[in-house]
Amino acid sequence: MKTYLRFLKNALNYKGRLVIGVIGIIGVNIFNFASIGAIIPLVDKVINKKQIKLPDSFYEILPVSITSHVDVFVDKVNSIPPKNLFIDLAIFLFIGILLKSFFGYIMKVSMESVAQNIMRDFTTKMYSHIQELPVEYFDKMRTGELISRLTNDVNLVQASLSARFTDNIAQVTQIPGLIFALLLLNWKMALFAGIFLPLILGPIALIGKYLQKLSKKTQEKIADITSILQETIAGIRIVRAFNMEKYETERFYYQATKYCKLRIKAIVRSALVSPLTEIVGVTCLIVVASMLLMPVIEGNENTGNVVAFVGALLIMIKPLRCIGKINNIIRRSMAAIIRIYALLDTEPSIKEIPGAVEVEPVRNEIRFNKVYFHYDINEPPVIDNLSFSIKSGEMVAVVGPSGAGKTTLINLIPRFYEVTGGEITIDGEDIRDMTFESLRRQIGIVTQETFLFNDSVKNNIAYGRSDIPMEQIVEAAKAANAHDFVNDMPDGYDTIIGERGVRLSGGQRQRLAIARAILKNPNILIFDEATSALDTESEKLVQEAIDRLVENRTVFAIAHRLSTIQHADKILVLENGKLVQMGNHETLLNDESGLYRKLHDMQFSNMNNPRDVTLFNAIKNKFLKK
Repeated sequence: MKTYLRFLKNALNYKGRLVIGVIGIIGVNIFNFASIGAIIPLVDKVINKKQIKLPDSFYEILPVSITSHVDVFVDKVNSIPPKNLFIDLAIFLFIGILLKSFFGYIMKVSMESVAQNIMRDFTTKMYSHIQELPVEYFDKMRTGELISRLTNDVNLVQASLSARFTDNIAQVTQIPGLIFALLLLNWKMALFAGIFLPLILGPIALIGKYLQKLSKKTQEKIADITSILQETIAGIRIVRAFNMEKYETERFYYQATKYCKLRIKAIVRSALVSPLTEIVGVTCLIVVASMLLMPVIEGNENTGNVVAFVGALLIMIKPLRCIGKINNIIRRSMAAIIRIYALLDTEPSIKEIPGAVEVEPVRNEIRFNKVYFHYDINEPPVIDNLSFSIKSGEMVAVVGPSGAGKTTLINLIPRFYEVTGGEITIDGEDIRDMTFESLRRQIGIVTQETFLFNDSVKNNIAYGRSDIPMEQIVEAAKAANAHDFVNDMPDGYDTIIGERGVRLSGGQRQRLAIARAILKNPNILIFDEATSALDTESEKLVQEAIDRLVENRTVFAIAHRLSTIQHADKILVLENGKLVQMGNHETLLNDESGLYRKLHDMQFSNMNNPRDVTLFNAIKNKFLKK
């Protein structure tokens, strides 16, 4: 419940609308009670033609200062002829209904407005927090799980703030007033009726606890289903290529069936609350009404008082049923809120320190000084005591067998991962002392698997920068050899390229990524074999674009084909996270017992026509000109 109350504190951000909503609730309750009060004169004075007489309990509970004023009012009502009183009551009830409807309207609109604004703020807060989490968090967390928390969990929580929920709250707030009215009408019978309350509230509490457990399992199952959807839609080509449509459908059906069973269990338990409440409530009503009927028959009690008491009990059945509904909604919401706060309370493991400095463009060198990195502190390091330096404007290539730590190494530079030992410095300044924005502003990344957004060509190149003139975007596209194919597209630079750029070829996607990097104008470039998956023609165009991009920049590159790195200033050879060799191509190739020579011989022994025109051959000329 503490977690739920923590969530509700967000409503205080909208105090004005909240106050209007509370006024609406109060107004609805006032005119509900007014309708109960009108029963007594209607039955006694208008129908039975008797004088209105308030019950003895009224005088036993309230002080004389109040009862004396009420007696004066009752005397005035008794002096009104029945016909005139009937007209007055009809007008009073009509106006009461109008005012009750008005207050009900402002209550629902105000509270729903509060709910929608809270959910907007809450989802934005969650999304913003996700943006701050380190890359390693996403390595462990399923994408479908995160999507489920941002969508399904949030929708479930929204039910606890909706107009329907608020309406139930308004109903429940009538209970104290109804209890007080019952005590005034007949306090002894009111206490007797209270015996039935545990029979109503007990099952509500038990079912609510069970529903919270079921809701947690249900939300987890939705996350499983969302993960399957996300994976299979993103990998639809693999599914089709392996004829796995039936397998994936069966896998989805299996998870959907589990979800269905959990939902049915929750519905069965939830559906019990309303009839149980109603049965107990009606039983109480019948017993009490029967006991009150005898004094009326004997003439010791006014009919109006009894009808008002029974009417109040009858009205109370709905609010009591609403307790069960509210409890069910809160219990289901609590399971979702706990999952949401588990995300929000996840502290980013990589943080910007207070007083972080703005880093200047690299002028001298980038240095790795005894760097260690563990994905899990209980396992061997992925990067093990790595030390080297690269001068501004140089190129360093990183090679090694699969799992050597190449990608991890370049991910440490923009602080996608944080070193667990040692330091990385730019011109002597530890990158951990720099602001994220200034560090990453000077880094451009081009990978083999380029990520593009389901947006226009223009917006993919300018990515998030609406202030960039169209002329600069076109110039960047021309420099990346992308302008011609963009012009041939149906809407030119306004063409939507599909999710992940699915409507483009691999070479076209790569050239747009390079255009994006050119427009960013970074000082440090990171390549992850940006041309290895391309055909010869596309590779040539991409290399020409890279040739323009790398000029006067510091370059880090992962190389899978060793033919691409012959002209790198430095080649780092990694094995099991350790730097086992370092030097240029000729030096490393002459070491016949070294790992680089073994990797080189292994690659070229199976290649009759190695592809000599490659990424770093395109880069070569730029460095040779220096």
